[in-house]
Amino acid sequence: MKRVIPATLAATLLIQPVWFTTLAYAEDSSSTGTIYSKDEVIYANLDEVGTVNELYVVNALEVGREGSIIDYGNYDKLTNLTTLSEMTQLNQEQVEIYDAPEGMFYYQGNLSTNTNLPWNFEISYVLDGDEVSAEELVGNDGSFELHINVTKNEDVDPAFFENYLLQLSIPLDSSIFTQIDAPEATVANAGQNKQLAYTIMPEEEASYTLRANVSNFEMSGIEISALPSSFAIDTPDTEELTGEFDSLTGAISDLNNGLGDVKSGIDALSTGLVQLETGSATYRDGVNEAANGGSELVEASGAIQSGLNQLNEGLSSSDTEIDIGLDEGLFGALDQFATGLSELSAGMDELNSHYQEAYGVLKEAINEIPSTEISEEEIQQLYIDNPESEVVHQLVETYAAAQKARATFYAVDEAFQAVQPALEEMSQASSQLEEGMNTFSSSVQEGLQDLDLGEGLEELASGINELASQYGSFHNGLVEYTGGVSQLSSGYQELHNGISESANGSSELSAGLSEIRGGMTELETATSDIPEQMQEEIDEMISQYDKSDFEAISFVSAENNELVNNVQFVIQTEGIVLPDDTEEASEENDEPSIWQRFLSLFGWD
Repeated sequence: MKRVIPATLAATLLIQPVWFTTLAYAEDSSSTGTIYSKDEVIYANLDEVGTVNELYVVNALEVGREGSIIDYGNYDKLTNLTTLSEMTQLNQEQVEIYDAPEGMFYYQGNLSTNTNLPWNFEISYVLDGDEVSAEELVGNDGSFELHINVTKNEDVDPAFFENYLLQLSIPLDSSIFTQIDAPEATVANAGQNKQLAYTIMPEEEASYTLRANVSNFEMSGIEISALPSSFAIDTPDTEELTGEFDSLTGAISDLNNGLGDVKSGIDALSTGLVQLETGSATYRDGVNEAANGGSELVEASGAIQSGLNQLNEGLSSSDTEIDIGLDEGLFGALDQFATGLSELSAGMDELNSHYQEAYGVLKEAINEIPSTEISEEEIQQLYIDNPESEVVHQLVETYAAAQKARATFYAVDEAFQAVQPALEEMSQASSQLEEGMNTFSSSVQEGLQDLDLGEGLEELASGINELASQYGSFHNGLVEYTGGVSQLSSGYQELHNGISESANGSSELSAGLSEIRGGMTELETATSDIPEQMQEEIDEMISQYDKSDFEAISFVSAENNELVNNVQFVIQTEGIVLPDDTEEASEENDEPSIWQRFLSLFGWD
């Protein structure tokens, strides 16, 4: 679209170059001018695949003092855009401008097409799955893909690639392009058409793919601009974010310390359960020994009962020729029974001693089991926090077993406390019975030596009958007692097995908790520096894009670096359009006038 310039402005601009020229020639042409600063705008025209077709620079010089000035650069062609003064390429590095007026001076220098841009642009086209040339695309329909690759040109000063921001703009006619798929682009509406924009940050390469359905294909050129990324990035306030991580690392530290306390408690529990297992084994062995001795005691008591019954039957007989049968067998059984009672009494004393020791160890170990209750919600949370931890599963099982053992102990503690007095009474009763049996045996033997059967037979028969009757009750009680001891021995084995399993489980639990504690310590060490590391990462990321300290350099010559303020790139690819048969033949490229060059500089041509 052409711009309409007001007549007064046009007249002023038309007169201005003549004034510059008149002034230049009015002064001494041999005077030397000075340049305060300069800007460079590099224009590049690319073909459809990204190859450079034309490359030129518009130099804007701020002349502080009029006169002959020297700029630096190697150009194939020079065009004065400000005055009619001559310009000369003195050598491959210097351009002399004669009689440059004070103020802004513009000139264009065409570079060789072999000159490299800081970026390589590779553009390819695909239609219905096949890669095609731009000429093959024109006027066709189908499924279209556009591929653009932007890479660093290693043959150019890296300062441009490292500090310049690229913006790619692709205009698309909505009557030609439909169902546009450009996931990495910013899509804007330009009337009924679409404008796709891509941004490439400094130090980055990029690859983009555009997909669409096309009808009667035509496409305007891709516009690319490159500007210094000189804006400063303020460091964000990360105190709140790092503060949250401080809380996290503090919580991890507290958790690690808590695990240390838990492990100490588990170790104490494990030690107590091991001691409990040892005491329980001693108690179990004593009960088993008492149970085994009880069968011998019952056997001896049965022999005594049989002998007393025989004696009672003999004395109750009406036969005057009574053979009482008080031979050595009866007295031997009485002695054996007394000996058994003595052994029983000693066994009861030993059992009582072991029982007290085992009961004390058992109670002490049970009391060391923590009574703290862990809710089902807390257990579930532990599973959620450690979904794949076998140690957590073992912890929960051991906790349940320990609480069950503790509850069972206190439920039967009253029965345990009643065992010791019963054992003491049975031991005393056995001792008294032993003494009575020895006294009875001695008395019978002494009495038989002086026994007058005729006078004391009835009295003896009555005493033996009463003894046989009473002994039967004693024997039955003895059988029940030994049976109870056997049942206690059998049942206690299961309790002892449970205690052993708890002791083994607590040892495994302690080992597993040690592994967890070690891992938690590593986690605490690894996360303790997270806030500082995060701040460093943020600072590094910001510094990657903060190019505010970049000082512009010249694209055409390093000799200009001290003067150059700004260097920009304006790049455009050739459009892919249908040929216009009605277009009039273009005029020959005559040398443009200064007026045309001035209007072209501001886009008013």
